[in-house]
Amino acid sequence: MAKLLHALRDRPGSLFNIWLTGLAGFYNSGYLSELKEDYNLPAWGELNILLFHVIFVATISFFVSLPSILGEEIGWRGLVTSELSKITSFGAVALISGVAWSIFHWPLIIRGLYGNGITPLIYQLLIFSLFIVSTSVIMTYYRLKTGSVWTGVIYHASSNIFIQKVFTPLTVETSRSAWFMDEFGAIPAVVAFCVALVFWRKGKAELSTSAV
Repeated sequence: MAKLLHALRDRPGSLFNIWLTGLAGFYNSGYLSELKEDYNLPAWGELNILLFHVIFVATISFFVSLPSILGEEIGWRGLVTSELSKITSFGAVALISGVAWSIFHWPLIIRGLYGNGITPLIYQLLIFSLFIVSTSVIMTYYRLKTGSVWTGVIYHASSNIFIQKVFTPLTVETSRSAWFMDEFGAIPAVVAFCVALVFWRKGKAELSTSAV
């Protein structure tokens, strides 16, 4: 398996490149070396430390992040989505809450406290907003379909944890990769948009304007 990791890293067109496109590489061996030090497991191989990190992030880091994310989701999905659904359609709920949610983050991005610091500010704002509004469509569907705010909490926590602590740091960056990776890159935003189209149709067909 360790040989497989090296083979994938050295092949620009292999399975794990932005990994598919060759715009960035898999995997960042320097990051795995840092993980060995952080976990105090210097004798572990790269595959073992990677698997351990993914499991740790998916369990311990996930649950540690829940209180802060729950607070945010009580506001957006618990209050905003619920109240909007009483007066307007699924599509309007998803778009209004999504645009508001993205604008809520703009001050942090504009001040340079959140973002990649490489691509132009207007690009980061537009791409991040596309990602967030697309995500809002998916989360709104599950919120109204199930009546539970926990769908948003789990989705939100999973997105943050795996993008910020697994996929982005594992990626070998190039001069172009910042334009395409992470929450401020085109590929996650476009993928989220394509998935959102499916949930947009589902929501329009399945959900009414009745209160949650």
